[in-house]
Amino acid sequence: MTDWRRRARRLLFERGDAPLGGNARPRRWGAGFLAALCFVGLAGCSMLFPSGDKVKWDELTLAASDDANNDSPVAVDVVFVTDKALLERIAELPASKWFSVRGDLTGTFPNALRYQSWELVPGQRLVVQKDKLRGPRVAGVFVFADYPGPGAHRVRVERFDGRLVVQLGENAFTVSSVK
Repeated sequence: MTDWRRRARRLLFERGDAPLGGNARPRRWGAGFLAALCFVGLAGCSMLFPSGDKVKWDELTLAASDDANNDSPVAVDVVFVTDKALLERIAELPASKWFSVRGDLTGTFPNALRYQSWELVPGQRLVVQKDKLRGPRVAGVFVFADYPGPGAHRVRVERFDGRLVVQLGENAFTVSSVK
């Protein structure tokens, strides 16, 4: 081997581009391949086993009492949150704030948040079928009711199967899960 080839090879080896003994490149390639395989495996786990729970309600019943919201229509939103960080932010919002910022939030976080809205008049009963409630896995679900008085007027739903019943009263509401 000529002198200039040896020097070139030694320079490449010192830079890490070429092996001196001939077997360093396969080891480097193997380590890189193994690292890439681990990364793809971890990314694949979240695709194969996504986090969160699937909403499997058979139906959602919204029922407003005859004196609901002081004999005025009341807006109700069921909010599906898929991102855990956003879930904490939504959990702190009172209903008055939710109804004023929901457009901005869904525009800012289009893949992490979706909601269904209804407005009920006193005495009205509405049954929503399960196909309108299905979607991606969720980190949490909230129900907001737009009452004018003070209070959070927000309920976090803990159960995602069976039937969900929202009962709107005069100044407050309740949410219950029925198997």
